Amino acid sequence: MALARKKATTIALDPEDDRLLSHAARKRGVSRAEFSRQHLALVLEQYRRHPKPRSAGIVRTLTERGDEHELFRAGR
Repeated sequence: MALARKKATTIALDPEDDRLLSHAARKRGVSRAEFSRQHLALVLEQYRRHPKPRSAGIVRTLTERGDEHELFRAGR
């Protein structure tokens, strides 16, 4: 990853977290910085704006047609 498009930041870790970060990054075969970026991206994904799918209205129209009890009535 090119650092030219990235903004540097600093975080302070307690010794145990620092040790675990080194261990986890080594197990994954990536640098500590790359490991931190990857896992921070996973956490931050929940804060991104996601467009609503275009088909979201179909659920509302299906319920207006009735429910499955009409399809599976006894005696059919």
